[in-house]
Amino acid sequence: MIQNIEKVIRVRKSIRTYNNIEIEPEKKQLIRNFMQANSVGLFGNKVEFYWIDGSSEEFKDLKLGTYGVISGTKSFITGKVSDSVKNFEDFGFCLEKLILFCTKLNVGTCWLGGTYNKSSFADSIHLKKGEFIPAVTPVGYFGTKKRSIDKMFRRFAGSDNRKPFDELFFSQTFFEKLSDEEKLKFGFILEMVRLAPSASNKQPWRVVKVNNIFHFYLKRTPNYNNKLLQSDLQRVDMGIAMSHFELALTEKKLKHVWIQNNPALDFNETTDYIASCELIF
Repeated sequence: MIQNIEKVIRVRKSIRTYNNIEIEPEKKQLIRNFMQANSVGLFGNKVEFYWIDGSSEEFKDLKLGTYGVISGTKSFITGKVSDSVKNFEDFGFCLEKLILFCTKLNVGTCWLGGTYNKSSFADSIHLKKGEFIPAVTPVGYFGTKKRSIDKMFRRFAGSDNRKPFDELFFSQTFFEKLSDEEKLKFGFILEMVRLAPSASNKQPWRVVKVNNIFHFYLKRTPNYNNKLLQSDLQRVDMGIAMSHFELALTEKKLKHVWIQNNPALDFNETTDYIASCELIF
């Protein structure tokens, strides 16, 4: 369990410039242990995680390129999932928990969904047909000097701007805001979801509370997913959001169960039902 989850979520940010200092073996082992213990998602898909040290003899012939986006580290974590139902959601769920664990250890990370050399990473873990690497993250200690590319990415993605609470979370239908009483009771948990990272900061999750069940929907950004990526990054984003929801519920000791219970709420054709979480009182 990652304690004090609000602080960890608020502290986490995308680090693109590192300081070339190696992570201590003891800390690296803690991360490896967490990788192995937290590798199954909400829908039962297993994520096979790998720590790739580009400076080691094992990977010396591979060029783990990130097109200049990442500097100051040759260490990366990636994972692969098989072609199965809700595989990308489970990948996002598991990798975000791992990224937040790294944050707790003061180790920097950065979600990379497209700006990395996919073939070299695929070769590094011997990716097979029917397996996918939806994203990777560098790992290392923060560099003290920001490069212009750091500022450019934050500006381009609007990383410092998030949608208002009432645009993301609803009560009973997609057209009713949560009541003051509901916000008082569940505002913390939903705020942790609002603070989740997402590809290009699109924040595609929408959550509708119906009685004691929270229904998670994906509101797609038109023409966003590029077929060349070979993975659905907005579904990965949904896994990230559900990871934040799960961690917040656990910290507040609220009993719950994830279920498939599509209430068939009327919204529009760009919105897909993903999953529901029922609170048990």
